[in-house]
Amino acid sequence: MSHVHIDFLTVYLVCLSGALGAVTGSFLDCVAWRRAHGESPWKGRSHCASCGHVLGAPDLVPVFSYLFSGGRCRYCKAKIPADALIAELAGAVMFAALFVRFDVSFSLPQWLIFGSLLLLLSLIDHFQRILPDFLLAAGAVNRLVFLAITRTLRGQLPGYLVGALVISGLLLLLVLGMDRLLGRETMGGGDIKLIFVLGLYFDWAEMVLLLLVSCILGILGSVLRNTGKGGKKSPEFPFGPYLAMAAGLVVLFGRPLIDWYLGLL
Repeated sequence: MSHVHIDFLTVYLVCLSGALGAVTGSFLDCVAWRRAHGESPWKGRSHCASCGHVLGAPDLVPVFSYLFSGGRCRYCKAKIPADALIAELAGAVMFAALFVRFDVSFSLPQWLIFGSLLLLLSLIDHFQRILPDFLLAAGAVNRLVFLAITRTLRGQLPGYLVGALVISGLLLLLVLGMDRLLGRETMGGGDIKLIFVLGLYFDWAEMVLLLLVSCILGILGSVLRNTGKGGKKSPEFPFGPYLAMAAGLVVLFGRPLIDWYLGLL
């Protein structure tokens, strides 16, 4: 009986985490959209981007409102941007997966905050092609606070700092060389800063894996974007979302994969 009870409780908590994640994703998408369109993220009620009609409770249920309305506004029938659904699903999957990975532990809040910041950065990069410094700084502070609370700041921070500086520094030199060779910007400065912040969370082996995965995802994303535009190449390519997705995958699967690979050597 106790085993059944524990399984039920786990399923309940995972579902609850997913629901909270969907709500978080919806809120962060609203913040990013309003920021991109010159509106205050903190004032005013949610409204349709096309007709301006104030949205009611049935329109604001994460994921389900989008699906039941067929992805269109109930009032003007205008198409709702897919980023709203994607952000809600991403938040739900992220919160549920992080709960499964870390359970009810002291580490869980750190990774939930970290994941939320990455999702917000990805959405802003999608809308505006920028990665705001204050959000990158918030990601660094989140990590430093956790290390300080767990009293591992002095022992672990130097290693993470060295790794972050070395990897981001080498990548910066590579990017500068490619910029000079190709005569155009190959990676934005915000992406380099994000890689430095990520280096505070992962060791060097995880960072190498993260960069590899982000490049693979970026190539696939670029192909899909250009295919959707009839083969016409888009000059703007936000790389932040792919770094964020890769970071999420490394958090969940990186260490077992690295240990498996090293075990083959």
